[in-house]
Amino acid sequence: MTTIARPHLTSRAALAPAILTLSLCVASPYMLVGLLGGLPLESRNSWSVSLVLWFLIVVPTLTLVVTAFRNRGGEWRVLGPAILVTGLLMRLPYFAGGSLFEDDHFRYLLDGAVLASGNNPYRFAPADLSAQPGLAALALSEQGRSVVSQINFPDLRTIYPGTAQILFALSHLLDPWSLNGLRFIACASEAISAFLLWRTIATQQLSPWRVAVVWCNPLLAFTLTGQAHIDAVIMPLILASLLAARQQSAGLAGLAIGFAVGVKLWPALLVPIIARVFIGHVKLLMAYLAMAAVTSAVLCVPLVMSSVTPQSGLAAYAGGWAINNAPYAWAAFLAGSLGGPGAVIGLRMIIALTAVASALWFALRPVENFQSLLVSLCAVSAAAFYLSPAQFPWYAAWFLPLAAACGCWPLIAASVLLPTYYFFFALAASGLRDAFIYGVAALHLLPVAVVALLTQRGRPLS
Repeated sequence: MTTIARPHLTSRAALAPAILTLSLCVASPYMLVGLLGGLPLESRNSWSVSLVLWFLIVVPTLTLVVTAFRNRGGEWRVLGPAILVTGLLMRLPYFAGGSLFEDDHFRYLLDGAVLASGNNPYRFAPADLSAQPGLAALALSEQGRSVVSQINFPDLRTIYPGTAQILFALSHLLDPWSLNGLRFIACASEAISAFLLWRTIATQQLSPWRVAVVWCNPLLAFTLTGQAHIDAVIMPLILASLLAARQQSAGLAGLAIGFAVGVKLWPALLVPIIARVFIGHVKLLMAYLAMAAVTSAVLCVPLVMSSVTPQSGLAAYAGGWAINNAPYAWAAFLAGSLGGPGAVIGLRMIIALTAVASALWFALRPVENFQSLLVSLCAVSAAAFYLSPAQFPWYAAWFLPLAAACGCWPLIAASVLLPTYYFFFALAASGLRDAFIYGVAALHLLPVAVVALLTQRGRPLS
């Protein structure tokens, strides 16, 4: 049987789709900002706005994933600089845009201002800000009033641990009350993540498109730098911990994963998996675990202690938050119908225990090589996302870089339809909230299922 070789990436046949793909990725944010950047937040309820946003993210993301899959070879010398410049150009226009569909950054801005002023952001809810001694000046300032008035769920205290809080305060010091200060931190985090991803795979002679599906991904550029979500900071810390462990730097590995836990709590699931690297080296293992535990505790205990109050945002999130996860919505509806609210709480506890069990299962598996470690980390990170009752599109940053590193194409394809989440606002405004929750929210699972099915049918995807 004759094998037809793929064209070399520097040939015209392969170079043309590469240029087209990267050009589409660059054009996407400029068109988004040009068409939608000046619109008020309420415009997200409009079908025309939702459709434009969906189209301008989905089409270039799909093109990028398909091109990356079809060109799993290629020279870093040729593609590397093009990918680097493409990712940078994709993020520049967002610094000139508005809030672009999301309001989470208002909470970030307030938390940062409170911590930068020397106060504890866990002691109050935004709605109570003006009654707090020493904080009334923040609440009464023009910028402070503007931010507080736009915070979602102002009756709840913040849910963000210590690493996130430190970065919010740093953003305030860089550019007070400014979304661009947060964007700078998110953009820098994305760049570091891409660099560490390159360091992770370059020695394996893998395709530079593995970096492109993260650094040039229109969904990640939009949700992380564009919308300034703090989730951008998680992956560079996880990759730093992984690479430090690979170099047997136990203390640094523990410090990095501890700081990742301080952004969002779920990276604690990865601590025992990275610990596998140090099995057989008792001192290194103890140093890693001690550093991870101490760092996590310092960064997270204040948040956990505040969660016992009636206004706890963390308790509210853990006990009832759910969006963009149709299978969970179906299960919760069935559980609630059969057993009432207590059954729904039980369902959420089962989901949490399943995530912990998956982490322990992978942690107990022997680490055969670096690739098997990557696969384990990717699997647990993806499980944290797909088991979560809330599956916001920016949560793809939890697993996508690891999926790119280990070549898991079903998960790489996940980013294609995650922008379908943005139909929620138009559907809810039209009285069709349940249509999204129980139906449309399942659409982002299709690329994962289709590519996984192709894999099971014997078509290699990595």
